[in-house]
Amino acid sequence: MDNELGLSDREKELRKWNAPYVYREFPKMLFRGTLTAGRVDVEQRIVGSEAEERAATDTGWLPTSTRAYEAESARQEALGTAAAERAGGDRRMSAKARAEAQAIDEATVRHLPEIPERPRRKRGRKPKTKPVLQVSGD
Repeated sequence: MDNELGLSDREKELRKWNAPYVYREFPKMLFRGTLTAGRVDVEQRIVGSEAEERAATDTGWLPTSTRAYEAESARQEALGTAAAERAGGDRRMSAKARAEAQAIDEATVRHLPEIPERPRRKRGRKPKTKPVLQVSGD
């Protein structure tokens, strides 16, 4: 039909793009905040279906860049608060507990807001079992 109208290639391309707007839910842009060199950066990701969107939101991707930035800022603030609380608690520890905490800190790469508790072996005797009474069948 375009050949019959005598349209140039440019006019054909413009005609293809000059169509009424139709909303399509996908592809959709999602955002996630990350800490890079001490500042919060926002990453972008495009999802093409509802299943991809569900998988992405389960791993921390959000629908707006503002919410992603605020979520990462809040996460970093919570880590700072936990570090301060831990430092305050470490001052009240015994020397043995402080040495144990330092050994755990040196064994891990990331900051631990609290030292995981080691299971302790219970000491003492095992409880005696009650004797079973035997009934004679006379």
